[in-house]
Amino acid sequence: MAKFKDSGIPWIGMIPKDWEVKRLKEVFVECKEKSLDGAGELLSLSQYKGVQLKKDTDKAGTHESETNEGYNVVHKGQLVMNIMLAWNGSYAISDYDGIISPAYCVFDFRTDCVKRYFHYLLRTNGYPSAFKTLSRGIIDSRLRLYPEQFYTFPTILPPLPTQQRIADFLDRKCAEIVELAALQETMIEELKRYKQSLITETVTGKWKIENGKGKTGKWKVENGKLKDSGVEWIGEIPEGWEVRKIKTMATLKSGNNLTTNDFLEGEDGYPVYGGNGFRGYYSQYSNDGDFVLIGRQGALCGNINYAHGKFWATDHAVVCYPKCEFFLTWFGESLRAMNLNQYSLSSAQPGLSVDRIRELYMVVPPLSEQQQIADFLDRKCAEIDELIAVKQQKIEALKEYKKSVIFEYVTGKKEVME
Repeated sequence: MAKFKDSGIPWIGMIPKDWEVKRLKEVFVECKEKSLDGAGELLSLSQYKGVQLKKDTDKAGTHESETNEGYNVVHKGQLVMNIMLAWNGSYAISDYDGIISPAYCVFDFRTDCVKRYFHYLLRTNGYPSAFKTLSRGIIDSRLRLYPEQFYTFPTILPPLPTQQRIADFLDRKCAEIVELAALQETMIEELKRYKQSLITETVTGKWKIENGKGKTGKWKVENGKLKDSGVEWIGEIPEGWEVRKIKTMATLKSGNNLTTNDFLEGEDGYPVYGGNGFRGYYSQYSNDGDFVLIGRQGALCGNINYAHGKFWATDHAVVCYPKCEFFLTWFGESLRAMNLNQYSLSSAQPGLSVDRIRELYMVVPPLSEQQQIADFLDRKCAEIDELIAVKQQKIEALKEYKKSVIFEYVTGKKEVME
């Protein structure tokens, strides 16, 4: 049975007796190799995905420097750290050769180590919090962990064969956990597609609704006839249904210019809604009633939310004021089916034009069928959202399990059996 000793490191605790405790300066040394001509694969770093090829990241193509001369050279197996975000876990062992901004630090190993072991060890929860204690700066966004402070932190050093066993085991185990999480993500995306399809088919009359239940097929109408809507994405619709421009159904106005600095502390006041729903509370209100809100900026373009009672809307949302009688859920889900994001203006910060939305066509059933659609979608979408929430909980549980597995093995609490 393994014997343990106190590591003296609060966030690590007990470790096997044959493991050493050293300062990071005994393990790492800053590498200051610079690219003289700017040649090399450009790399990026994030706290979640570690070191990546810049061209493979979501922000590929945003690099605007005229030259990469003077960039730090990175070799595979080196530790790359964003000194401004070390307190947030923004560092990792690189799997690539390349270059990275001079704002980052690159470290070599002083001693013979299994580098993947240290990749796992340093990314456990304790280190970012510890790094924050010696980072210099007034606020989080200005904190910096310089090499001199980085070197002062203690770390643990298992025997080399043990490091290798732990790294190999965690490579396999983490890959299994990631695969399970990816499966849940795939199922979530499938549920989202099914929900969108269900909404679109229902509001355009492609589903029967009998006794509150949706069935595949055409909408059940009295004379059984369909007609061409005249709008390509809509197709045929039941007789008795109309196709109207949104501006004939509602007045659309952008919300007000309100920032988070204007919000109240606590819950006194009136709710504020933006492009992604509830944002906070404000001392006044500009709307009173039941409304549909459309997200109009950035990634929130085309988002649909509902607001009830007295509230305020920011300029990230478009408020729809009814001009005629209709069921709110029917109207909002009809807008969702239109995928309004496709009409956003193409720019660095996409935005929806209120004038453009007004001119779009939507399908308008009689009020009695609007109510059927609203009731049906309220129930079905709630069921789908519940399934999505369950799968999201599983993903979060897998993430926490992965963290605990890494911590238990890199600190010797559990032993990898040969």
